[in-house]
Amino acid sequence: MGPGDFQGLPEVPSPRLCACGQRIRWSHLKYLGKGRSAPVYVCVGCGLAYRGRAAEGVREQPTTQRGRPLPDGGHPDNPVLDDETAAKLRQQISG
Repeated sequence: MGPGDFQGLPEVPSPRLCACGQRIRWSHLKYLGKGRSAPVYVCVGCGLAYRGRAAEGVREQPTTQRGRPLPDGGHPDNPVLDDETAAKLRQQISG
């Protein structure tokens, strides 16, 4: 469902009942861009989709400070690959 398709959906009716008489339930959030999203509702009987009102999404700023310092040294060992397989893979990648 693209942004234009979402705008074409009918608004969710005030009593949460579809024209077929079945109830309408929340389905998912549709991202509208620029931190905004809107709920999408679906009829449990016929599957008709409705759009809810757009709301500003709350964005939390990620924390850049860690509680403990990073360990010194290089990359961690990969326990999945044995030394022989890792050497062959490095050889193939480098040329």
